[in-house]
Amino acid sequence: MTTAQRLMPFPEERVLEDAAFGKSIVPTRLYALLLPVWQVEIRADITEGEDFFLIDRFLERGLRHGALHTVDELAAFFALDRALVAQAVRFLTAIGHLHESAGRLSLTPLGQRSVDDDIRYVITHQDRRRLYFEALSCTPLPRAHYDEDVVTLLSADELAGATRSDSYPRFTPIHVTSGFDRSALDRLKERKDRARFNLPVALDSLESLGEKLVFLPVYLVRGRKGLLVYGQAGAGAAHDPELSELCARAPELISALDNEEGGEEADERVLRTARNWLRDQGIDSVAPEQDEDGTWSVALPATAFGENGLPVSRIGTYRMAGHRFFRVWCPAETPRKHALLERLDQRLGSRRQVTRQEAEEAIARLARQLRLEFPDLSRLRSGAEKTGLRALAAQLARLENEQQ
Repeated sequence: MTTAQRLMPFPEERVLEDAAFGKSIVPTRLYALLLPVWQVEIRADITEGEDFFLIDRFLERGLRHGALHTVDELAAFFALDRALVAQAVRFLTAIGHLHESAGRLSLTPLGQRSVDDDIRYVITHQDRRRLYFEALSCTPLPRAHYDEDVVTLLSADELAGATRSDSYPRFTPIHVTSGFDRSALDRLKERKDRARFNLPVALDSLESLGEKLVFLPVYLVRGRKGLLVYGQAGAGAAHDPELSELCARAPELISALDNEEGGEEADERVLRTARNWLRDQGIDSVAPEQDEDGTWSVALPATAFGENGLPVSRIGTYRMAGHRFFRVWCPAETPRKHALLERLDQRLGSRRQVTRQEAEEAIARLARQLRLEFPDLSRLRSGAEKTGLRALAAQLARLENEQQ
């Protein structure tokens, strides 16, 4: 992994918009962090649950409830070929579900439990695998973090590439001073929600073969009322509730964030960045303003948008300035209405399948972002037709006829 852009394949602004207008918090800071994670290689006897093959399910039920005890009895009762039943019996014996003595078959305790739960349990002895624990509290990470095609976990040797000074955004690694708490492995056995954490049904004879720190890239949004963490698995469209709660309860992390950037220094950086941005747009009649909630914005006239200016879709969006940001705004209502249509077209116009509920949720969020009243689908369709957004108009026309 060589660039920060590849670490987080979605912009910081998307995260801010979700926090502000999806979760209704007032964001004050956004941090690009590398959270420490313990990568633990374990060895254990594991029990995992699988779906039964159809024949196997009937054969085991016949042994459990039908007073059937031989291959011939099973084949006759279920009208199956004897060779097929014999093959299935050999397989079920091999995975520890059946026991044969003097030509009579019986279910093992594992087989009985499988029938009762309608899950084919399989035990693998001395299985080796990796487990991941958030290192601030040694809490196991949910299953989504095991998808290597989506989630990047950096080794300590890879930190230099992710934190070098010419990368943007600059990721800050959070370090831990204590080692892995091996009692966390014992606590795994007590969890009832194992599937959420990529854990098997049971872990026995569990031992750790080694632990090492890796680092998980996230965006952390601090607001006046709490914080939200966004990871790669959510693609910026949804926060990670488990990581958000864990980070909110980590005093060493909160302390590190508090020391990152002072208020006056941060405000000066926002002002400098906003003024430079305005100058680059050729706008010298506007100055950055601080809103009542403490955030910054630049309010541009309607003439600043359009064919010879900024895209109207920029209205209501954020521009980053270090850990802080400012918002691009337009007091005039008409450009904001056009911005709603443009943003809605980006989200819905080219999608083949979208429900009315999904569309109305997107419309409500954009309306909040642009400080507009919630428009009905008919008005939006009419606006899309007038502005030449044909794909959006067709989508809205279809949704108008869909029952809520």
